[in-house]
Amino acid sequence: MVRSILWALLFTVVTATGWTQNRFVPQWTGSGFLKPEFSEYGSVAILPFEGDESGEVSDTFALTFSEGFPKMEVVTRKHLLKVFSAEELSPDRLAKTKRNIRKAFGTELLLKGSVYYPSILRWILQVMIVDLETDEVLGRSMVEINYIGAERIKEGCQFAV
Repeated sequence: MVRSILWALLFTVVTATGWTQNRFVPQWTGSGFLKPEFSEYGSVAILPFEGDESGEVSDTFALTFSEGFPKMEVVTRKHLLKVFSAEELSPDRLAKTKRNIRKAFGTELLLKGSVYYPSILRWILQVMIVDLETDEVLGRSMVEINYIGAERIKEGCQFAV
């Protein structure tokens, strides 16, 4: 009986202090680079991310990217899809479409990404910035987020930018 009361008291103290709330704080890891030449460019087109069927991560990343690089003009996934079909923007047909993206929007860079959900507790975002003319990779970022329900899209996108 005394042991049960002690356990109940310990549980109450732990819950009241908020210790249990910190157990599910997202943990982010990531890596990336951005070449100095990137700052010389003025516009980027952000493709729909692979694995992002709803477009939520792509759109959130575009917004976060715009906030992080306010001087750069950003052509979003939605704008691209008004001119090009999803098939034309798919990785296997992108080589033919890149030239047309540059003509249609005057963009110099292309940002492509992938979203993976290996488990309910984890998601991975990978993005790459490529010069449309030379195919030179000017930047790359990979973020892994461990969080209950694989949420926190905005925070993950901010970390990737």
